[in-house]
Amino acid sequence: MRLRHDDGTLVHLAYNAGVHPAEDLENLIAHLTRYAVPVRKRLGVERMGIGLWLSPTVADHLTADRIELVRLRRSLEERGLEVVSLNGTGGRNQEVPGPDWAKPERYRYTMALARILAFLLPEDVRFGSISTIPIGWRRDWPADLHTIATRRLERLARELRGIYSVTGKTIRVGFEPWPGCVLETTEQALERVCGIDSEHLGVCLDACHLACGAEEAGAALKGLAKAGAPVVKLGHVHSHTGGTTNTGAVLHDTLTAMLSGAVSGTAHIEVETHNLTVPGRAKGPGALVSMLAEELAWARTSLTGLGLQLAA
Repeated sequence: MRLRHDDGTLVHLAYNAGVHPAEDLENLIAHLTRYAVPVRKRLGVERMGIGLWLSPTVADHLTADRIELVRLRRSLEERGLEVVSLNGTGGRNQEVPGPDWAKPERYRYTMALARILAFLLPEDVRFGSISTIPIGWRRDWPADLHTIATRRLERLARELRGIYSVTGKTIRVGFEPWPGCVLETTEQALERVCGIDSEHLGVCLDACHLACGAEEAGAALKGLAKAGAPVVKLGHVHSHTGGTTNTGAVLHDTLTAMLSGAVSGTAHIEVETHNLTVPGRAKGPGALVSMLAEELAWARTSLTGLGLQLAA
């Protein structure tokens, strides 16, 4: 869904399609019909955003065969769906992160996603976002790997600038801090990647990561505001329905900071709630559709409550 900030910024709200992963293009398109279209209809909108998760196999397939890439774009358009963001964790499913940033496979996969996203972006959208892992696991990260990873990130930034020069589309890669990884905090992410290229490399901010106390939300938001670095995507936004922790206030403060200009805000906000997967599968597609629609409706209400207006 599209919403518009009072400063004119177009804000994209989507859900992470990794909750119904597909390992090939046929199933990916089938899942769009089975899940995404009914969610869109329940929300009563003609166009809805979806954050695609593409397996490395599907990404390779799409970059090798442009006809198939055109087919995916048409399939999205025919179903009233648009893509401005991809989940770039990799692996055989979105819960398995795949290779770290010291390995060439990670760079190749991310660049494949960047090229795909530049093609899938709607004509009137200039920016695309890709979330990725926080470099690698800290316990397996000797000093020499820092140099290797830095070189890969520098190359990534150069290639993303190349995509812009050819397509006019800016593709940003956001590194999502996570406990136990090389980038555990927002501050570490700012120090590690934003100094390389703050236009194309940034932070993927996990709202629930902040809300659940893994990182002090106030400090993280102040650090982002001070650095002036972009938040590439705000992910894992959801209502915590049925949860025991009251995270609503933190989520509200995070959204407020992102949209008030205090933080260099993202225009990409994604409902990403992995715990929907199990009950959805247990009860069939209808249950997952209902929960996704409810979460997106909650997010839409939260955003309009902050002053955003629904856009066509």
